[in-house]
Amino acid sequence: MLQTFPVQDLRQISARLHDEFSGLSPRCVERCVSDTWNCVEHLGITVTPHLVERVAREHLEAMVNSVPPSTVRKSVRRPGTTLFTGHRAVPEPR
Repeated sequence: MLQTFPVQDLRQISARLHDEFSGLSPRCVERCVSDTWNCVEHLGITVTPHLVERVAREHLEAMVNSVPPSTVRKSVRRPGTTLFTGHRAVPEPR
């Protein structure tokens, strides 16, 4: 597929956003920037590096904020029971 975006702009945007979102992998940030550029272009909007950076930043921020907290309360179930009934799904081997 032919790339219609300037690679240098994407690298600069990705580098700035990775500095800001260092908790995400560089590949994740690069993919977000690239996808944002392609989406804006697909919608027929004039693509500018500033617009791509703003939209990608919003998306990355949403990704970071959507990560569940590390202290997730786990439900306590007996091993071998189903979630809905509390009964064993398969009989234990004899």
